[in-house]
Amino acid sequence: MRWQIVPAPVNEDLILKHERLAILVAALAAANLGVVATSAAATIPQQRSLDARIATLMAEFPAVERGRTGFQFIDLTNGTVLAERNAAEFFTPASNAKLYTTALGLVRLGLNYQFQTELRTTGPWRPGQATLTDLQLVGGGDPNLSGRVLPYAPDAKPGDALTPLRDLAKKLSDAGVNTITGDVAGVATRYPGDLYPDGWTIDDSIYDYGAPVSSLTFNDNSVSLKVYPSESGELANIETQPAVNPLLFLNQVITDDSDQAHVHVVRSPATNEVVLWGTIGTRAHAWEEDLAVTDPAAWTASALIAVLREQGITVRGQAVSQYESLNELGEGAETNHSGPAGTLLAVHQSAPLFEDITVTNKVSQNLHAEMLLREVGYVVHGIGTLSAGVDERTKFLNELGITPDGTGLALTDGSGLARQDLTTPESTVTLLRAMWDRPERETWIASLPIGGVDGTLEHRFKKIPGAARVHAKTGSIAHVNSLSGYIETKDHGWLAFSIMVNGTTAHDSEVRTFIDRLCALFIGD
Repeated sequence: MRWQIVPAPVNEDLILKHERLAILVAALAAANLGVVATSAAATIPQQRSLDARIATLMAEFPAVERGRTGFQFIDLTNGTVLAERNAAEFFTPASNAKLYTTALGLVRLGLNYQFQTELRTTGPWRPGQATLTDLQLVGGGDPNLSGRVLPYAPDAKPGDALTPLRDLAKKLSDAGVNTITGDVAGVATRYPGDLYPDGWTIDDSIYDYGAPVSSLTFNDNSVSLKVYPSESGELANIETQPAVNPLLFLNQVITDDSDQAHVHVVRSPATNEVVLWGTIGTRAHAWEEDLAVTDPAAWTASALIAVLREQGITVRGQAVSQYESLNELGEGAETNHSGPAGTLLAVHQSAPLFEDITVTNKVSQNLHAEMLLREVGYVVHGIGTLSAGVDERTKFLNELGITPDGTGLALTDGSGLARQDLTTPESTVTLLRAMWDRPERETWIASLPIGGVDGTLEHRFKKIPGAARVHAKTGSIAHVNSLSGYIETKDHGWLAFSIMVNGTTAHDSEVRTFIDRLCALFIGD
């Protein structure tokens, strides 16, 4: 059934009375008698006009109309609901779930919280001692052991991913260490449990957006692959960043005389073997893909070995990894989880948390959201499990009046990649209103993509005037598109809004155009 808004019958006598009342109120206000002037006569036609424009817009997108659409727009000054539809119904939010996780992180951990990556050894060590029996690279949840440029800048090119590890290697060398006789272990026990949350599909684990969740993370646990042409008839060239990577490539891509690239990836989940096949033209641009690694702790340890050797430190062992399963924790672990053991040798401090929350929201970084949720669990409950993070998020949202009792939300991961995640536009707007009233407001809003300017909204809102007044988080998986955040309007000041569209057969671009144009109805108000 096509959804329509039918304007109510016009009562001319009522409007005339409203007009007379508005004149009287305005006169009292002008006389400085402390009465706030409002125009009820103007409000009714304005609302009727807005409802009609929304109905007209819906009719322009029949594929969207046949799906499920929910939205709510609220005036942040007075809490007035300006427009809503199915606002209390459940929708799959996709990456709008990151709003809940990053808000939790800001409130529970604070803007300037930092992560610490450590070098340790299990044996004794004193300053000036040249030889270590082993070396541990202990992950402290830093999501930016990489070449990422911080603070976030939309056009910044990433630097050398090995830079943070070189910082640690230099500190070790400066301490006088020149030989490691045993293995270098990547220790990722801070976040116990499965590397992949329940609800992620098996294909997700192949690509960077589904990279495994680990407290020791390097280069977002992914490798950037580039395929570019060689001579016609020859195998194409391939290149990876960083060069140190655990993936094994079987390259079967042939260079032809076209200007097109038709490259395909075949990779079984949980393996490092990648088969590339297809063609790429001599006049084609390079083909690129980001692929996830399967054992991030071992990979990070192997990268550390490479930079240790650059520093002139001899490593006789090999890279190994240490994780911790939930079964290994034992009774009482949820409230008493010990930190890393061994002798501390060197430390690398992360950037302040607010800088990574900006990255997480701007580019919709799944891995970072998952790590943040577990870090909250570690700090608040002493255990960095997914369940501890979810429990603390539930408590946080209960404080805002958003309850998981069938009326508010049902989120099972931190990023929104889990297919069983559910929330409502109304709950999302409640969260946005709560964050608007907090002291972190400016940092929070600044973390969101800006319409037509940066992040996942850089290429949205084309030809829509005032698009930069939209600050909002996107969300997109198969048959799901959402957008929630804030709009600075001319007449109503700042609005909080949430739009969720599920179950459409339309192409994502069509649904996103609908969402952008729905926001545009308010941008100019």
